[in-house]
Amino acid sequence: MQQKIYFTGCQIICSGIVTADITLSNNAFILITGTVYSPTGKPLPNAAVEILLLDDSHNPSEEKSLGVTFTLQDGTYGISLPRIGEKQYKLIAYSPV
Repeated sequence: MQQKIYFTGCQIICSGIVTADITLSNNAFILITGTVYSPTGKPLPNAAVEILLLDDSHNPSEEKSLGVTFTLQDGTYGISLPRIGEKQYKLIAYSPV
């Protein structure tokens, strides 16, 4: 069963950082999809979404950039990522210039 998590613009703007704990499937790869919205609630085309791999086995924890994907005209994006045990992913959205 596909798990979906939604964050409102208010949650993101008010908090700056929003965290969600989810359990991923046992597949070798996972597909993460989403939609980036402007503060006014409109889908944001051409926004960049950076994907970072978090490694808490070091002190301090390390972040490794895995790459960037961009949103389509309707604000949606998708990326396939390898499932790496005991690691976390961090996604950061940047509005277009």
